[in-house]
Amino acid sequence: MTAELFWDRRLDGLYEHWLEKKGRRLAPTRADFNPAEIKPFLPIVNFLDVSWDPLGFRHRLVGTEIVEHLGRDATGRWVDAGLYGKAADRVFASLLQVAREARPYRRRSPMTWHPKYWLTMESMELPLIDEDGRVNMILRGVSYSSPKNPPPDHYVVAPLPLH
Repeated sequence: MTAELFWDRRLDGLYEHWLEKKGRRLAPTRADFNPAEIKPFLPIVNFLDVSWDPLGFRHRLVGTEIVEHLGRDATGRWVDAGLYGKAADRVFASLLQVAREARPYRRRSPMTWHPKYWLTMESMELPLIDEDGRVNMILRGVSYSSPKNPPPDHYVVAPLPLH
């Protein structure tokens, strides 16, 4: 069992589930995730397809809570400036880091790029691999909050522990 890593405990639960499915492998596969098993987390789940040639990331599924907070449904859309504005390069780079390293990351930052700039996004990006061991999908868990007095760890980019 990992320590509490997130403000939103649902993210801790989803990460525990990913670790269980991973086992001793580099990462789990998409087939390892049965929607019925992650039902409590579905509102905060975002699956992104990874395309290696050409390089890109496309939103396959976006949870209802994410859609509600962002005021849009990005399902089927690519990660680009049309969707993320000035933050597109940063979002793309973070997904690329997860895909290349096949390592899970946690992130926390204010949403300065979005009309709801007062919100803080807390997320984790978890690699999913194909039968050849290459990352072909990223599972994100995303939560939003509006801390009145942001703590010192308001900005976080860190690899997650693999145990």
